[in-house]
Amino acid sequence: MGPGHGAPVILSSLWLEGSLGKFYPEHSRNKAGLERLITKFSTPSGFPSHINAETPGSIHEGGELGYALSVAFGAVMDKPDLVVACVFGDGESESGPTATAWHAAKYIDPAESGEVLPIVHVNGFKISEHTIYGCMDD
Repeated sequence: MGPGHGAPVILSSLWLEGSLGKFYPEHSRNKAGLERLITKFSTPSGFPSHINAETPGSIHEGGELGYALSVAFGAVMDKPDLVVACVFGDGESESGPTATAWHAAKYIDPAESGEVLPIVHVNGFKISEHTIYGCMDD
């Protein structure tokens, strides 16, 4: 997950599939578990708004934009059978680390490395304003 505050996406998916409750029984797949997930989200006693080490299955600390694609390429460089779907936003695409990470494709050899499937969520917004992509229609 690339978007800095994209934890709701992964947490809701983990809750729906039942994985979240395996690690955190208070978030079991029932009404009480869902209510706790929603009401405690982004509070001192709940999950933060970004992916962190406490998020089941995460290999990357989110919250700072620009590093998801780099982490995706790094994950496949020694795993020839690994395919990583990397989701990041168009606002994140305007960051220096993401612009640089695209060059990692030059180092991927299908015979020795896995594959990265970049998925850009083009919604036209950054946290505070339109992205350059969102202004193209204006």
